[in-house]
Amino acid sequence: MQGYYIAVRMILPLLIHEALITWMHLLAASIWVGGTIFLGVVVAPVLRYGLRSDLERFNLTIMIGKRFNKVAIPTLAVLLSTGVYKAVTTPEFLLSTMYGSILFVKVGVVISMLIIWLLHMKLSNMIDVNDSVKLMRVRLRARILGNILVVQSVTVLFLAAMLDSF
Repeated sequence: MQGYYIAVRMILPLLIHEALITWMHLLAASIWVGGTIFLGVVVAPVLRYGLRSDLERFNLTIMIGKRFNKVAIPTLAVLLSTGVYKAVTTPEFLLSTMYGSILFVKVGVVISMLIIWLLHMKLSNMIDVNDSVKLMRVRLRARILGNILVVQSVTVLFLAAMLDSF
């Protein structure tokens, strides 16, 4: 009986630690993916069809984007740090198993997602409401990048579900 209690005292803290890391990763993923989908599927169409003035739409979009970034940047930091922690393994494992292959694809999608997000933020800062031609071009590109972000976010979740199935 004493061996059982010793094992529980040694293993339980490790299980709780791993569970907390996974929980933080899932919580951050929920915030990032949920926020991205909400912005792309709910907020953007409402602004596009609900506001007549380009200036109002621009100002509100920038305000919402800045507010989301206050949440998104720390969320991405948690996602990246917990993701790296969970993924640390040997190169042989990454290159020789299906799990490693899926993880490699997931990391590639995450890197491309970060690049698209940075481009989207940079593009949003280039909007000039006084130049209607440039405004239309930049808005179209920003919308395309936003849609790509939604698809990438959902893809990362799917890949995470695939990894969890191993």
